[in-house]
Amino acid sequence: MQSLSTHKMRELSPNEKEAVEKLLGRRLAEEEEISIWASVPHAAPAGKARTEAWRQLDQHLDRLGTRAEGTAEELEKLADEVSGEVRHPPQ
Repeated sequence: MQSLSTHKMRELSPNEKEAVEKLLGRRLAEEEEISIWASVPHAAPAGKARTEAWRQLDQHLDRLGTRAEGTAEELEKLADEVSGEVRHPPQ
């Protein structure tokens, strides 16, 4: 069974798009992609398992980053802006 799924917004049905936007709390552009990762809650890994989990996550993020447009600095600034909006949403 698959635990990670990536979709282009333009390929989702209107109902699927509406559900994703409701979960994220914002409108999504047609050119955006979403990744859904399902996992069972568990204790954080330790030792070699933690190192391997971090390596796999880092590889996954690198693959996603190859599809992003812009410089690393621009993408980091965007990530900071988005995380700020999530932490402190407009009232």
